[in-house]
Amino acid sequence: MMTPSALFDLIQAPIRWEILRAALELGIVDDLADGGGRTVAETAAALSLDPRRTGLLLNAMTALGICRADGGRYSLPEDLAPYLCRDGARSMRDLLLTIVRVRHGDVTDLVRQGDPGGGPDMASPAFWDRSADSLRAFHRAMGTETALSVLRGLPEWASARRILDLGAGSERLALALAAEAPAGRAVTVLDLPPMADRIRSALARSPHGGGAGAGVQVIAGDFNAVPFGGPYDVIWAAMTLYFARDLGAVLTAARQALASGGVFVSFHEGLSEDRTGPETHVIGRLVPSLRGRDPSFHHGQIAAALRQAGFPQVDSVPVETPFGPMQADIARVPPP
Repeated sequence: MMTPSALFDLIQAPIRWEILRAALELGIVDDLADGGGRTVAETAAALSLDPRRTGLLLNAMTALGICRADGGRYSLPEDLAPYLCRDGARSMRDLLLTIVRVRHGDVTDLVRQGDPGGGPDMASPAFWDRSADSLRAFHRAMGTETALSVLRGLPEWASARRILDLGAGSERLALALAAEAPAGRAVTVLDLPPMADRIRSALARSPHGGGAGAGVQVIAGDFNAVPFGGPYDVIWAAMTLYFARDLGAVLTAARQALASGGVFVSFHEGLSEDRTGPETHVIGRLVPSLRGRDPSFHHGQIAAALRQAGFPQVDSVPVETPFGPMQADIARVPPP
């Protein structure tokens, strides 16, 4: 329920983000990662910033809960450091700084005039670098863990040996899957050539990648056009079917790439029929939608398309995630 207090809080929300953005972009978060804490003067000197203004920002960060103040020394909470530091084990830095470009915009102007910009320059290497960094950060922070929890819940998972990550976005899930059963699991990722190149490079740099032990193969191509390979025991498609030019054709290709007894898992949002909820997805995707890119599926849309593509058994399971409520549509090919 929207109350007067909640209305007033909407004014605070953009400022909260700007405080965090400044802390990330100015390097303050990383400067505070030392557990001993830093004074205003130390942080300002280390980052060549004005001490007075730095102190104001540090106080705002403390009020927001993204740093702690104790006896004039500021530090980063230990539970936040892995998510905010540039080299944190679950760093969301690149994700946060990239996704804001997509989700934020002048809604008033977009409603009045639309978007004359024509969308991102997909021929630019910088676009793919940003996309790869953002997706890798998402997978590192929460996406891979969420995917594994869904996949491990499949009755067929214990015997799954050949797996396809369709439209993977990064190498993170593939490496995690290969590491679970390094001697007996073959994992394939399929992604557009610019992203596939970056995935290959990341695999080569990984201590688990590039060698036969990891068992990760990369197919470069558009899943609307290239063969999927196979047969696979499990095909995982998470937040990627928006790019299907013909959803039925892509799902049919997936069914044909599965082995007998194989499983296809779609992991996407499911908007209400009137497209007014869940709030996380409707609000979060408003600006892209106003710019003409409205990718969200409505509840039951993918499940219906799976049945039309020839899957005789489709089960839909709601999944609560840190990034909003999602839907796992699980389609099975009958065993022989």
